[in-house]
Amino acid sequence: MSFWKIVFKSLRHHRFSNSLAAFSIATGIALLVAVYSFKEQSQNTFSQAGIGVDAILAPKGSPLQIVLNAIYHLEDMPGKIKWTYFKKVQKERIVAQAIPFVVGHSYGGVRVNAIDVKFLTDFEYIPGKTFSFSEENGGRGRIFKKSHEAVAGWAAAKELNIRLGQTFNPVCGVQEGDPVHQAEHITFVGRMAPTGTPHDRAIYIPLGTFYGLEGHPRETAIMEKQERYREISGAYLKIKRIRKEAIHPGIQDLKFVVNQSDRNQLVVPAEVMPRLHNIIGWVDRVLIAIAIMLTVLASLFLFFSLLQSLREMRRDLALFRALGATRKAVMGLVISEALIISLLGGLLGLTLGHWLISVSAHFIKIETGVGFTAGYISSADWLVIPGTALLGLLAGLVPGIQAYRLGVLKNLSPVS
Repeated sequence: MSFWKIVFKSLRHHRFSNSLAAFSIATGIALLVAVYSFKEQSQNTFSQAGIGVDAILAPKGSPLQIVLNAIYHLEDMPGKIKWTYFKKVQKERIVAQAIPFVVGHSYGGVRVNAIDVKFLTDFEYIPGKTFSFSEENGGRGRIFKKSHEAVAGWAAAKELNIRLGQTFNPVCGVQEGDPVHQAEHITFVGRMAPTGTPHDRAIYIPLGTFYGLEGHPRETAIMEKQERYREISGAYLKIKRIRKEAIHPGIQDLKFVVNQSDRNQLVVPAEVMPRLHNIIGWVDRVLIAIAIMLTVLASLFLFFSLLQSLREMRRDLALFRALGATRKAVMGLVISEALIISLLGGLLGLTLGHWLISVSAHFIKIETGVGFTAGYISSADWLVIPGTALLGLLAGLVPGIQAYRLGVLKNLSPVS
């Protein structure tokens, strides 16, 4: 009987315990792959410090809530700020650019933000990069020029299957069941080229359009024409640079001055986002620890399964030795069996892990608006095959040594 025939004979003979061992390994690997993928994707999403925004002029409230709302299109803005105060801050000597915006509307579950047109023409989401509508870059159409025109971020357009010329009625709110501006029909005239930032996940309309939407109180309509009454949700600020493109240190002085106000504050995203990682980081560590424990326990199960298999196959292995097989070959049989089981478990775990991501991503998207993809290859994915091979080698090492020391004459004796 050949080497591989004996290996596969043993695998078939102990298919129940071997399948259970492989599935146990797969469970741990799947959880590990999913956790690492979510961890890295969320860090990639939330670590792009500010996405081109040095500071956010916003109402008093939680800085984290403000950053999540203004940049990542999550949560709600805790209030409004006066247009006159925004203009005052805009004139500060260290402010290079200030772009006002109003949030609080949606369409199809996607945020609809009213914003100054300079956001589409002059705002750099990364140094040297402004939003593009060029078809060669993946965009289409143009920026809005009239009050009832809109442009969609690339991800928003893809999710809602938005076509140029299509009209929509904005929802006055971001929750299911909020009232719809039935009399308003806003036309999509552009789709932004993908940027890989959260800016792709929103729809943008002209700032003035917000104040004139049907259904808003008369006081809101007055804001469009009389600046002394006008309010906005906040403003994106770009701060001047000094040597080597370092942000102007005066931002801390400006932050101190603004934060003395009863109604307003200056939030620096680069200071806020590390706090979010500190808050949720323990969850990743706990889940990773659980996944590692499951994988180790599965390896122990494989170890004891191989020991039992060795006891049952002693006569076959002794016969194999009597026919000329070396001790190393017999040891290789046991270790090969362990490697096959562990690698099958690793491949199955890799598949299950990405399936788990695809299923979970749908619900996470609904609840938080943060998009995850099962196609993302995390650092854990690259370690699955070598990692499970190492586990198989370790699990099969002791049974393999026992097979190496197997006595031929003793185990070929008749079984009474």
